[in-house]
Order: sequence, then structure tokens, then C-alpha cells
Amino acid sequence: MDVDPETPRRIIDHHVNFVPKEGNGWESCPELPTPKEIMEKQDDVAGLPHNPVDRPWDSKEEYLAAQYQVLRREGIEGLRYSVRCYIEQPDMMDNQHTSVYVGVRVRSYLLSRLGPIARIEFSTARSPLQIRWLQSKRLTPGTIVALTTKADNFKSVCKIATIAQRPYTDGLDQTPPLVDLMWADTRAAVFDPDTELVMVESRNGYFESTRHALVGLQHVAQRASPLDKYLTGLHTEEEAPQFVKDNPTMDLSTLVHTIPEGDEDTIEDLTEPLRDHDILGGLPDLGRVTTLDQSQLEALHRILSTELAIVQGPPGTGKTFTSVEALRIMISRRQRYGGPPIIISAQTNHALDQLLTHCLEAGASICRVGARTESEVIRAYTVYEIRLRDGGGRDQRYKQLLATRYALERKIHDMVNDVFGDHLLSPLALLQNNIITQAQFDSLHDDTMETSTRSKELGPFALWLGDDLIHAQIVRDRHPTQEEVDEAAEKLMADWEFDGDMDNIAEDPEDAIRIAGDLVLLNHVWTGKEPGFVRKWERHVVRELKENDDFFGIELHYRGGVYRHLQAKLVQALTPKFTALLAQHRTICNALKAHRWFKDAQLLGRTGVDVVGCTTTGLTKYRGLLAALRPRSLLIEEAAETREANITSALYPSLQQLILVGDHQQLAPRCDIRWLGEEPYNLNVSLFQRMVNLNMPFKMLKEQRRMKPEIRFILTPFYPELLDHPSVEDESRRPSVPGMGGRNCWYFNHNWPEDTNSEQSKYNQQEADMVIKFFAYLVSNGTDPTRITILTFYKGQRKLLLNRLKREGSMRLPGNSFRVHTVDSYQGEENDIVLLSLVRSPAHGNAAGFLDDQRRAVVAISRARRGFYIFGNIDNLLKAHHECLQLWGQIWNGFAQQGRVKRALGLPLICQKHRNEIWVKEVEDWGDNAGGCDQPCHEMRPCGHACTLKCHFTEHERLPCSEPCRKTLECGDGCVRYCSQTCYCPCNTFQGIQITREAEQARLAKAAEEEVEVPLEQQLAKEMPGIGFFQAAANQALSRVPSKSLGDVRLSEAEELPEVSFASTSSPEKWNDFTVNIKENDARLERESRRLAAEAGTATKIRISDTYNSVALVDGRRTKTKGRSTQKLEVSNVTRRTRAKAATKSRGKQSSSSSSIGTSEEDLLCLKEVSREIDLLTGPDEDMAAEKARITTVPKPKRKEKNVEELLIDVFDLEL
Repeated sequence: MDVDPETPRRIIDHHVNFVPKEGNGWESCPELPTPKEIMEKQDDVAGLPHNPVDRPWDSKEEYLAAQYQVLRREGIEGLRYSVRCYIEQPDMMDNQHTSVYVGVRVRSYLLSRLGPIARIEFSTARSPLQIRWLQSKRLTPGTIVALTTKADNFKSVCKIATIAQRPYTDGLDQTPPLVDLMWADTRAAVFDPDTELVMVESRNGYFESTRHALVGLQHVAQRASPLDKYLTGLHTEEEAPQFVKDNPTMDLSTLVHTIPEGDEDTIEDLTEPLRDHDILGGLPDLGRVTTLDQSQLEALHRILSTELAIVQGPPGTGKTFTSVEALRIMISRRQRYGGPPIIISAQTNHALDQLLTHCLEAGASICRVGARTESEVIRAYTVYEIRLRDGGGRDQRYKQLLATRYALERKIHDMVNDVFGDHLLSPLALLQNNIITQAQFDSLHDDTMETSTRSKELGPFALWLGDDLIHAQIVRDRHPTQEEVDEAAEKLMADWEFDGDMDNIAEDPEDAIRIAGDLVLLNHVWTGKEPGFVRKWERHVVRELKENDDFFGIELHYRGGVYRHLQAKLVQALTPKFTALLAQHRTICNALKAHRWFKDAQLLGRTGVDVVGCTTTGLTKYRGLLAALRPRSLLIEEAAETREANITSALYPSLQQLILVGDHQQLAPRCDIRWLGEEPYNLNVSLFQRMVNLNMPFKMLKEQRRMKPEIRFILTPFYPELLDHPSVEDESRRPSVPGMGGRNCWYFNHNWPEDTNSEQSKYNQQEADMVIKFFAYLVSNGTDPTRITILTFYKGQRKLLLNRLKREGSMRLPGNSFRVHTVDSYQGEENDIVLLSLVRSPAHGNAAGFLDDQRRAVVAISRARRGFYIFGNIDNLLKAHHECLQLWGQIWNGFAQQGRVKRALGLPLICQKHRNEIWVKEVEDWGDNAGGCDQPCHEMRPCGHACTLKCHFTEHERLPCSEPCRKTLECGDGCVRYCSQTCYCPCNTFQGIQITREAEQARLAKAAEEEVEVPLEQQLAKEMPGIGFFQAAANQALSRVPSKSLGDVRLSEAEELPEVSFASTSSPEKWNDFTVNIKENDARLERESRRLAAEAGTATKIRISDTYNSVALVDGRRTKTKGRSTQKLEVSNVTRRTRAKAATKSRGKQSSSSSSIGTSEEDLLCLKEVSREIDLLTGPDEDMAAEKARITTVPKPKRKEKNVEELLIDVFDLEL
């Protein structure tokens, strides 16, 4: 097992086309589970080897065998359990462990660059809840599923597949929904679209996270690495990597961050001696010129000089900063002396992007492998983007492989077309596949037989089938659709199933860049009628076909059934050939993938990339590409949270240095099968922790720069050596939480009972309400909502907290965003203030659940910088069990020893204005607290009113005043609104001022755009001749209306004129557009008038309506009485046409200036009537009733009358 001497091309080919060893051992297992593994009974499952983490292994082979077998069991155990449950209860409904999909049929195949992908339709009729696919983790890409035929139900048929993609648009949003999958074995591919399948998915586990690591372990077993000696734990001595031994010179000048006070040296003077330093000789004294503390410097030296460097970074100690400083030196060394790129990896995409950003800032040339980045900056450095910028075209080898793939896809199309084309079956294809005899074939090709156009188009079977030939869609329509199934089950589905932590997948960029390819439809166009008079007609048609050498000798009523039988037999006969073509297609796609990886490796070498980054899953998923780069150093952030197998399987033969940075006292690797994470299998123990357990040398960072000292004190039992950096003791950098009187941490105890939601997740309503009220209190005291994070251990509580936040009145402010997370998702994050909701408080007995995990608890209590507050039932935790008592007893003591607990009193609040202390013990105690105490405010607002609220910290400018406004407006009257509202007066003068101001603002805006100053009167005279007269006439008519009568008008919040509703479909123009659109409006109105007149017996009415409120004084304040609707004025189309003509006529009588414009007698009469109508609009109801009587008794003049609406149209060109 020598170090691999192969070329990059051979390395990549070996990975892409990897073939396990022959035999029965673990090295011979295929990449995906076999049907035998999935269908195994519990009693038949082979035992697993133990995986000790506190003693060395005897050999590398024994170690790898245990890692592989335990990991493989974890990857498939969930699906095996779900299939076993289905076998025992085939009519089972979905539950928390298993999802069952029925009515599964293959609709088509997508011939993509990844290989052939089956597109299936399915039904979710077994789900008791309606599925909100946009927020569901069902059928996540990479998940393994098991399928069987409906008739077999896993008795003997089991097909394994993985979900390839699950786009929402044109996929899950369809009826029935569609999803794409890839068969584990192409020989199991389904070719018959009429074969109904059942699909089973486990809701426990995610095979994609283990799949590539399993193959990587098999690679590690076949190749040696300089780091193998550390895997067993037998080798504990520190050694330098060989490439460092060969050249230990490194440039440490980047560690100089500051010039000591009073030092006359320049930066150049300080950095010059550090540019050629022998790293194996230790570090120089840098304490005066660097911001790194002594523990960080020691850790950095270990990273630069040892083969296996382990660095523990407790919360807030700057482990990422230390890693970046070390990477700066490593990058500088590579740029100076050359060599392969450095590989860096992190558990999450977010952490990886942050690390790569730091490398970019250090001047490194970077590349990100894997496209799931959320950073627009890093997206430009993905392999795909680098390939685009390089502009290299396809070489000859790639073109040959692509041509082979396209030729193969044409063969697949031809075969499918023989069966599912828009013509009938080919008798020749049936003969060649031994489905019919030569005599039967000849009977369909008798030259003496009559032919028809239909038989010429569709084939010989058209004449033979006659009326029994039908469209296949008719048959498919007999099956109930997913929509019909959903409607039938709707009464049973009382709720929606969705995951509150899932983002909207329709917004996922992966949905836009979906897997593309050539779509091959499996869909019969024609078929035959069923012999309806025979219950089990299949046997009869087989006998008819066997007994008749002449197709035309078969009974007419059986011919449709015989044709169906022939279709099924041809599909069955061609299935092996079809699956063989699919296997060839996958082989060609793998060859294309290998060639693409080879070209990418060449590209990264040619462009001089310094750092290549990927997630810890990507280390094995892209193992071939990364191994071909022949890296010497691998740095892993969050290594204590990474599975051991993911790191072990990434030990490429060329690696000489492994750097593990993390904290084994925080979150551990996740194990989906709980019993496999515990003794003796220990799947949730990382390589980082195992090395520490085996006394491998490591360095712990000791100076924290995150938490105020009183918060760090709570962590003392877990990190007794942790010290405070001077910055966290500085009140200017870590100010106390406002409104808490210097109590920056507190434990609020209660005994409110918990509950369980439909997803079996815990929540606690009263605790959530208390947390939200406290959140609102902190915000009222000036804390930015984004500076507060709420943590909880349960998804059910997270969902409840988010709902409560959105409903909290004081929180409904524009731009507010809330940070509510589960503890597991908040590793590596921090915020100024953290509120921790513990949830657990059983009504009977005691239980801790997730809270008994010390590593989770450490993460939860170490995220806050300035304030940390816990809400929970401490009695339950102390009584749950001994381990929980030890854990939460120490945390409780951390609060109690500082006097940060008062069980009898609750939560203390300190008013910032009066320094009064208030205690809150129940949710009801918050009352109408506005962020202060119970004293009245009594301070004067900027508006001059006295504040009537209780004590509050929020500035008065941000709180609306509810007193009547005292301002005198430009019209001379007082404002009728409240002080906090925009001033308003209903009088005509104020309205005219407002209209003029708005028109002037519009003119100025337009003039600014055109960069031309145009006086308003000139613009009106130029663009709207006649406007001057109508404006003056309207003002004259309106001036006769008593201003007090307009006091009843209630305006909208937008301060517009009374709202106008229309029965016609015309759209009103903006008031400030009248000077521009006059001609266009007139022409359009004229056309519409003619069209309406042409419609027999139709007359569209225009209605003007408004609502009036009278204003009265009550206790010295203005108040509005109940509103009443006005009468509606109706204008016929005839009046509209007359108005349009009159307006056109009046414009024709213009003179040289707007001040000398004349008008007609008709217009003057019209204005008199307008004046009266305005009086009626604003007067009492009795006047309106009298007017109705007058209109009824007095004959109207012969002239065409104009009302208010027409005048407004003429004056302002407003089309109603």
C-alpha cells in the first residue's frame, strides 16, 4: 500500500468508475444499499462491531471495517425499518417515521448529464395531513427510497432509488405531483408506464450524508497515506510534515498588527526580521506587536509545524481568527515557493463562505467546490464561474464522448417510439420479439385486404381493431387524480404538514438551475377497449391469440383486449434492452464527468489557485477531483462537529498535514439513529474528540472576547481555565442591558406545563408568552430587535415564538426582523442579548429530553455578548435524572452565586427614568407596560401636549399623540384632526390651496426632469386652452358653499378629495396629469361615447358616492359621529357625450391669453346648476328630498345640463 503514484487522470477515473473489491467483506459492498439489505428482518440483521473511542485500534483495517459497517447501518436502518413496517401493515398511513406514496407510475425519463433520471407521478393519499411542499423535507434530493409493485408489496420485488431533484414549479405543484429519481441499479428500471408502484420513504436519516463517505472509506483501505499512523491512536508523537521539514522557512510578517506605544520603529522595521523565519525553531516574541494572545500564538505554531494539529477553541476565543492568521502564512509560503493548493473545509456552507472570504481578503486566489453558496462574493469563485472566465472550449475527447452520448439517446428514443409513438404497434417488432407468429404477422399484411386512410397513418392494426381502437387517455382518465383524492380526504385533513425551519423551496436558486436533459415520454397514445362483458378477460385474450393464426379470426369483442395484451408483452420484451441502454448512458455520463473533473483540475493548476474550499460532505463527494490536485494540507473548521468517517475518508494519499479546529465540548456530530450514536457504536464521537480522548497533543485557546464576565462565569464548570480579555470588561464595548439595572443575566423559574404538537415536538405557551413580553420590553427600552436572539431546544417552540412575535402589537413595526433559532442551528453564532426558552415542564413526572445533552447546553449558554436570560422549570430538570441534575445544577449555581435568581419574585425590571424596580412573575403582570414603571409620564411632548401614557423610555417623537391638533392652518381655520395626523381642514380655501400646491409640486417635478422652468399659468394656457375660465368658474361656484357645511366630510388617510366609485371601466387619471393628457382623454372619451351609444338599450351609469361624519365636541375634544352615505348622482352616457362635445367646443373659443377666454351661455347656465348641486351635496337630507320633488314636478330645460361630475371633468380633465 504505497503512496499513490498515479497521474491526475488515473486518479479521477479510479474514483468515478470505482468498483468495489470482489468477495463478501465490507470492501465489496456497492455504493447504494441492495434490496436484500432493505428487506432483511430484524432477527436476520448481522451484528455490528464495536467502535471504541477511548482505546487505540490494533490495525487500520480493523478500524476502517468498524467505521464502515456502523456508518452503513446508520445510512440504511431508517429505510429498512420503514419497509418492514409496510410489509407488516400494507394499508398503513404515514407516521413520524415513514411516508408511503401510492399510485406511483413512471411518466418519462430525463436523459441528463448525470445519467438517466426517471420522472414519476405519485399520490400522497396515505398522509393524514395536506403537505405544504414549499416547506417540506419530504423527498429531499439524495434521499433513498424503496419501491415495489402494488401487486407484490415487497414480497419479492424491491427497487432502490435516490431522489435526484424535486423542483416545485412544474413538479410538486402539479396534479398529481412529480419528482425525479435515479435507480440504484439500472436493471431495475421500470419501462411500463402502466405498472403501478408503491414508494416508501424513511423520515429518519439522510443517506446522501453517508453515501460518499462510505465509498471514501473503501478508497482509504486501498491506498496509504502519511497520516494513517494517527488513525489507530497508537502514534501520539508530534512530527512535522515532510514538506515543512524540507523547507521550514515561513514569512511571519502578517502577525504584526500594531506598533507599540512609544516605539520609534516602523512597520517595515518590525516585519523585516520575520520574513524568513524557521518555523521548526518556534515563534519569536510577538507579544508587543500582535493582537493574538499567547494561547492563540501557540495554537498557530502548532498549525504551521505539525502533521496532526488539534486546536480547541472554547466559545468566544477566536478559533476562526487564529485559523485565518495561520492560513495567511501558509498562503504566503505557497505563493513564494509554489506547491499544490491548500484544502479548507467546514461543516456548513455559511461557515465555509466566511472562511473563504477571509482567505480572499488575505490576497489568496480561491476556488469553491460545490455551488450551494449564499455569498454573492464567493459565488464568483466557484469552479463553474472560473471555467466560464477561462473560456476554454471543448476538446476533442469531450466532443467524442458527447457525440457517443447523443447517439445513444437517439437509440433510446427510437426504441421508445416503437412502443409509445403516435402510431399503433409495429407487427414487425412483435414478430422480432417472438410475441406473434409468422402466420399472424402475414395475416395483417394481406394485399387483398381493404385499406383505409386511418390504417395507412396508424398501421395495420387500425383496420383490425375497428371501433375497439380508442385513445389511451380515456383509460387514464378513469383513475382518480391526486386532486380528487385530496378532495375526498379533505375532511380528514385537519391541518397542514410542513417544516417551520424550511425556507421556501420555490425561492431556492437550485430550483432555477435544475437538472436538464432530453425528455423521453412513456405514454401510450392508442390502446384497445376492454372486453367489458368478461370479468377476467386476460385469460380469454391469451387463449384467443394462441388459437388463431389469423388475427381476423379473433372475436371482435376480444380484439381490444388482445391489443392491450400485445402492448404489455412488447414492453416486457423490450425492458431488458431498454435497461441495457440506460446502463450504457450512465457509463458515458460517468466518462464525461471524469473528463470534466480532469479539465477542472488542469484549470485550477493553470490559474494558480491557492485555496480550494468545500463542505465536509464535499470532501468525499468530490474526492476524485480533490485527490487529483495532490494537496498536502487539509484544514477543517468545526472539526468536533464533523463525523469521523467524513474526515477519515478524505485522507487522500498526497496529504501530509491534517489541521482540526473545533471544540469537542460543544455540538457533536449528528446521528440519525440514536442507539448508534451511543455506546458501544459511538457514531456521534468525532475524530477530534477521539484524538483528545487518546491523549493526542492539542492546544486550547484560553482568552475569550465575547461575553461579559458575569455571563462567562456561568461557563466556569465547563471551562475552568477560560479567562476574560480586557475588552469584555470595558463598559463602552459591552454596555449593560438597558432596563435591567445592571442585571445582565437572570434565571426566570416557573412551573407552567408543556404541550406536544402534531409533529411530536414540544412547546410551552405560557413560557413563550413570557419570553415575547420580555422581548418587547427590551425593545421598548431602546434595544434593536436584531440585537436579540431567542434560542430554544425544540422546533415546536420556535414555531410558536415566531407566531407570537408577529402578533405582538409593539413588535409590528416596519423593517423588524426576528432572530429565533434552535440551539442546534446556532452553533458558531452570537448576539448581544440571548433569551433561552427551555420548554420542558411535564404536567406529570419529570423529563429533560434534549436538555440532558451537555454539549447542547454549553452552546446554548455561550452565545450572548451582553445579556443572557433563561426561562424554564428548573425543578423538572433537577429531578429528571442524575446526569441532568449534574448539568443543570451547575448552570443554576452559576446564576445563584451571582444573585441572579429570585424564585419567589420572578423577573426584575428597572425603570430607566425613575429607577423604580418592578417584579414580573406571571404573564398578566406585564399589563400595559411600555418599557418603564407604573408612574404616569406627564412629560411635555414636542407638540406641546402633556403625555398621558405610563412611564416609558421610547422617545415621544416615535409615539403618536392622541390629543386634538391645535394648529391654525393657512386657511385661517383650526385643524380637525389629531395631533399625530397630517393637518387637514375641509373648507374650500384649504382644498384649493392643497390642489394648487399639488399641481405646483407636479409642475416642479416635471420641470426638473425636463430641466426647464415653466410658469404654471403659461403651461396651462399652452396645453389646455380654456382652463382659466373653468378654474375661475369652479372657484366662484364653490365659494358660495358655506365652509361649515363641509365639516361632515370624512377624508381618507391619503388626504385626497372624497372617494369616487365608478360603475364604468374607465380608469381615472391623476390630478397632476391633466395638462399633459387632455387631447388624448378627449379623443378616448369621444370614442367610448360612440361605442356606448351603439349598444342597444344599454346606458352605463356613473356613481359618485361619499361618506359624511359630523364633528362634535365631547369633553372638549373633537369627535366624529356615525357616518351616513350621501345620495348618489348618476350621469348617463348621453350626458357624457354632451359634456365631451361642450368641452371641445369651449376650447375652440380661446383667445391669445388665458385671461381673455370667453364661454357659451350653455356653460354659464351649467355653472348655476352646479352651484345648487354642490349645496345639495353638502346640505341636510331634507334639502335633497326637496330637490328630488322639484326635479319631479318642474320640467327640465331643453339644454343639456351639467352636474358636479361634469364640471370636475371639464375643469380638471379628470375622466371618471
